[in-house]
Amino acid sequence: GAVGLAKLAILSGTMPNGGATVTLAAAKTSLPFATAFVRGVLCNWLVCMAVYLASMAKDTMGKAVAIWFPISAFVTLGLEHSVANMFIIPAGIFAGANVSWSAFLFDNLLPVTLGNTFGGMVCVALPFSLLFGSKM
Repeated sequence: GAVGLAKLAILSGTMPNGGATVTLAAAKTSLPFATAFVRGVLCNWLVCMAVYLASMAKDTMGKAVAIWFPISAFVTLGLEHSVANMFIIPAGIFAGANVSWSAFLFDNLLPVTLGNTFGGMVCVALPFSLLFGSKM
């Protein structure tokens, strides 16, 4: 899905020369494993908190405000989200970034996905489960 959409986005010409995707693809696949992992942990911690906060809001405006700050923080901090990277890095590759599919899979997607999983499970779901159990 995301890879196909990336290909279509590049073919459509809406991002001349790939826009920022070429630089981003190279930068994201150049991170050390531990850095990509930790950025994945922090990112999904914020994303999961956005989901929890939105689920607690009672109206649409409350939900919008609840997700705005955690999502803005993860984007501003340059953290890594595997699903977002499934579009950005392939788009960069299709636009001519000097990045291999192997580098995308093993130097970014693997550590970031592991970090996202850890961040969601250990940093958000586990503490909420221990603190609130089935009352939430």
